This record gives sequence, C-alpha cells and structure tokens, in this order.
Amino acid sequence: MFVTRPNDKGEAEVQKIHVNYLHVGDIVHLKYGMLIPVDGIVLSCNQLMTNEAAMTGESDERRKERVEVCQERLRERGQIDYSRIDKTESHSLPSSLLLSGTSVAGGDGKMLTIMVGKKSALGEIMDKLTKRDGETPLQQKLEIIATEIGKIGTYAALLTIHVLLFRYFLDGILKRNIDLFGGESEYDRPFVKNFKQWVDYVVIGVAVIVVAVPEGLPLAVMISLAYSQGKMLKDNNYVKKLAACEIMGGATNICSDKTGTLTLNQMKVAHVWTGKDIALNTEQDENKKMKPLDAA
Repeated sequence: MFVTRPNDKGEAEVQKIHVNYLHVGDIVHLKYGMLIPVDGIVLSCNQLMTNEAAMTGESDERRKERVEVCQERLRERGQIDYSRIDKTESHSLPSSLLLSGTSVAGGDGKMLTIMVGKKSALGEIMDKLTKRDGETPLQQKLEIIATEIGKIGTYAALLTIHVLLFRYFLDGILKRNIDLFGGESEYDRPFVKNFKQWVDYVVIGVAVIVVAVPEGLPLAVMISLAYSQGKMLKDNNYVKKLAACEIMGGATNICSDKTGTLTLNQMKVAHVWTGKDIALNTEQDENKKMKPLDAA
C-alpha cells in the first residue's frame, strides 16, 4: 500500500508499507479494487466510488467527495429530513467519510487516516466478536436461585448446630452429667470426647449446607440445552453456542429488515432470452447446495 508521510528530513515522501504500520495522519493512495484498511476522510478524488455492503448491507455504490464538495451539495439541497428521504436520493448525496472494511468500486483518490486498529469501524466490530459473551437471562435467574438456596441452607445449618449444642448442654444440666475435663462426676467424659461430639455437630451443619446447594441444577440445564441443540440440528440450524438454544426458545416474534443482509448478496441468472424467455430453476439448485443455518 502506498502512503505519503514525512521522511527523516521532514519532506513528504511516497512510501510502500504494510497496512499494519499505518498511522493516524498518513495519506493513503486509493485505487480501484483496493480494500480500505482504516477509517479516513477524502482529500482528493477522481470519480471515487466505494462499496459499503460490508458495513451497511446495501450493495449500491456510494459516491465520495471532499468535505468542501459535500458541504456545497448539502447547501444546494437545503435542509434534509433523513427519516423520510428515499434511498436513491440519499445515495445521490456524496460523502467524505471512508470506513475500514469497505472497498473501492471505482475511481481513485487520496484519504487522510483518522482511525486505525481497534478504534476503526472494522476494528470495533472485530473487538466485539472477540469479547466474552455475558450471562444469559436464564443463567442470571439460576444464579439468583442458587444464591437464595445457599443462604437458606446456611441459616438452616447454623440453626441445626445451635439446636444440637443447646440440647447437649440441656441434657447435661438436667441429668447433671456435664464433665468437660473429667474428675467432676462419676461419668468418664473428658474434654476430648466432648470436643469430638461438638465437631460432629459442625459436620452435620456442613452436610446440611452441602445438601442444600443445588449442584445438579447447572448440569440439568446443560443437558436440556444439549438436547435442544440436537433438535435444532434436525431443523438445519447449526448451533455453535448452547446459549443460542435458550435465546431462540425465549423468542416469541422475530422481526427482520434489510433483506440484503440475509442473503448471499450475489446476483444470479434467473431468465435467459434465446428468441423466447426461458426461466431457470434456481430454487432447485439452491436447495441442493443448502447448508445448515448458523444460529450462533
């Protein structure tokens, strides 16, 4: 990739560098078919057109001009209500912003780099894809239930230990057989035996907590989601993450827009004219090549 940047003497010089070494302030030379690696603003152009389907889902080419030209066109059009403007009219207005991930569909020009790396449009998208997904609504509810059950089990364990200790001392007072260190009564119950019995009470309390904690709950949820994954696979839905089963199971209505983003964005021949109109059966060919959908 050719860029213009100052050399050691401070003079502007055209250099060929790798896209990974682009810096903010570099002037990138654009040409037809080039994939734009960074965000920038148009400095000069000649019939520059870009394909922004990777960002917007629209396959229509977008015209690019310098900021001054864009402002002049905007003044000529006057105040524009973008909520009501037609798509064709919106593409008639040039833009001076170039986004990373888009490609040059025509013309050439130069742009000033303003965002690189993770701060660029493509970098932010890739950064979101690499982030760890947060907890799903079901996991949040299970966490709350497990916490509440754990608290109840702790309270029950403490109550059990106190009741057992109270019963021990009450029986000792009523029967007058409390002898912690031995030699105080006819019963041979030294401190070690008493302490061992107290430890047994604590073990009973710990056992109550262990039984109360729902350790099998996450396993049961995983088994149910794995079963749902198999059912969705039979419907040609390939699930990468088990959480997708939960999300799809909780969906009641699915609304979609911009049908171009739901297709391959590739034009195919549907009719051929050879003296008469011949319709090609493209749907049958698509069914043969159909692959399981990625429900992620």
